[in-house]
Amino acid sequence: MEYLTLKFIEPYWYQFVDRFGEDFLISYGTFIAHEVFYFGAFLPFFLCDFIPQLQKYKIQPKKENTWKQLFNCLFKVILTHTLVQLPMMIIFHPAIHATGLRAKAPLPSIPYLLLTITCSFIIEDFYFYWVHRALHHGFWYKYIHKIHHDHSAPFGLAAEYAHPAETLILGVGTVIGPFLFSRDLFTLWFWLGIRLFQTVECHCGYDFPWNPTRLIPFWGGAHFHDYHHEKFIGNYSSTFTYLDRIFGTSDKYYENLKKQLKSN
Repeated sequence: MEYLTLKFIEPYWYQFVDRFGEDFLISYGTFIAHEVFYFGAFLPFFLCDFIPQLQKYKIQPKKENTWKQLFNCLFKVILTHTLVQLPMMIIFHPAIHATGLRAKAPLPSIPYLLLTITCSFIIEDFYFYWVHRALHHGFWYKYIHKIHHDHSAPFGLAAEYAHPAETLILGVGTVIGPFLFSRDLFTLWFWLGIRLFQTVECHCGYDFPWNPTRLIPFWGGAHFHDYHHEKFIGNYSSTFTYLDRIFGTSDKYYENLKKQLKSN
């Protein structure tokens, strides 16, 4: 059953931790990992804008992403990352360390790692649905969440384009799963990489028919979330579709899909 473990990676991971130090990796290292995962996830979708053959998969083809929009988004995202997320990681480092999180810890088995990722997605999606839905009301929308809706035709970089308060509030849901199921930095980073790719993909503005996430039950994807940005309401979940289905907040989206199918 050796193939179900990550023991072959463990010595290299321990060398990596010894080289940079546990305290550095938990705070600054997590920030660097976040930047690499986030901008690395955006790069392939950014390149799609320059490939004519892929433009037929653009969800809102009549709305072009301009360089002005891109640089404005890039500037504000970097500002939020450096002035909100990085200080937050540094300030909460003692508390995070007190929870028992360690960089040099035995790596989980592959089945347990997959279980953690799956449960983290379910927990984050449930949290995100209710908080995101609340952010669409009154004061919360007008002064906080409306900023994220500057882009009615989103692109990958806009995934974390948001008010600092929203960044903090929604960030809580991201870390609940990993802290409930594990106490090792490797798992946290693994989850962070997958979650960041997922949120960037949801905002990418492209709906590719070969996307493997189409095989995952109740998966929303870019087309599902793009509708939320276009119409500013409904489709509140971050990942799945079942909560919106249950509470009727995706009814208009599915009605619109039926109309599109009939017209085609």
